[in-house]
Amino acid sequence: MCISTRAGLFCHAVIMPLLLCLAGCADQVHPTSGKQLTEFNSAGPVLPSVDTDRLVQAQIGGGPYRLAPGDAVELTMPAILRAVAAEEQVGADRATPYMCRVSESGTITLPRAGEIQGEGKTLAEVESGVIAAFYPKYVVTRPSVFARVADYRTFRVAVTGAVVTPGVYSLRSDQMSLVSLLREAGGIVNEGAGVVRISHQGQAPGAQDKAGAQPLVLPIRGFNVPFADVQLQEGDSVVVERLAQPLVTVIGLVNRPGNFPYPPDVQYNLTQLLAFAGGLNEVADPHYLTVYRLKPDGTHVSATLRILDNSKLTEASHTLIKPGDIVAVEQTPRTRTAIFLDRAFRINVGTYYSLNDAWNN
Repeated sequence: MCISTRAGLFCHAVIMPLLLCLAGCADQVHPTSGKQLTEFNSAGPVLPSVDTDRLVQAQIGGGPYRLAPGDAVELTMPAILRAVAAEEQVGADRATPYMCRVSESGTITLPRAGEIQGEGKTLAEVESGVIAAFYPKYVVTRPSVFARVADYRTFRVAVTGAVVTPGVYSLRSDQMSLVSLLREAGGIVNEGAGVVRISHQGQAPGAQDKAGAQPLVLPIRGFNVPFADVQLQEGDSVVVERLAQPLVTVIGLVNRPGNFPYPPDVQYNLTQLLAFAGGLNEVADPHYLTVYRLKPDGTHVSATLRILDNSKLTEASHTLIKPGDIVAVEQTPRTRTAIFLDRAFRINVGTYYSLNDAWNN
């Protein structure tokens, strides 16, 4: 009797009863449904949250400059307006410069006329205020006044991370906003950014300030800040974190398990993700998988889905996958049996002998 005949008889007489016993094993898996499936679909992805109560949008836009405390203003006006205070005899048509500074209380002090409001005023409004302070109380003809900012008060803020030119910048009061600072720093790098963290003076990144407040966190995607602008303060530190590519993970009974990038502005479903992983293991022929998803509170929710039914994809195969998900194509009694049978009948008896050979004999 030849070797192949003896091997065939051995399979039929001894192993085939075991094969039939194992063939009765089913997956013994119950797909997720109801409330848990609803919770799964509504969860994730977990993104940094914004404390909107602390978010102060900057009221900075176009239009003329408005004075701020500390600005030095030069007023060019008839010399007679200054002579009123010194009781000097000067030519009425002679114009001289007068230097003043906006006080911390927001006022400008004029000779003899006293204080006028300066903070928040445009230069044209300051000129009108100076004229009104002198005419007609101190002069009989309406004087001509010209105002300009001789020296702007500036505020120092720092920006580091994913910008073209990190550093410490001195900004005018009308530039004290996140967008203006990013513009001064050359903008966000080509790779994009994921999060902007704004810490106040004396507050280390990630640590609380003296009032117990955390740094303000602004999630962004690539180059798009999701707010019109954010007001900055003197001494603020801005950290622009680089864009970290989110991942999804596939493990278990697939041909190429691993981590796969999930770029912004795209959406993947289960079928696409399994294709990235090289498809399902053909020997095990899994019909079920479990998707694990992180919730904002740090816990996770999972959903067990049937993706194959009679070798055809089910509706569950179109389930949306979110960044950070873990897809586990796990073993079941049926897949273990399939793998066992494949390995058991690939035995070496002097020549390669497979399960198909046993049936053929």
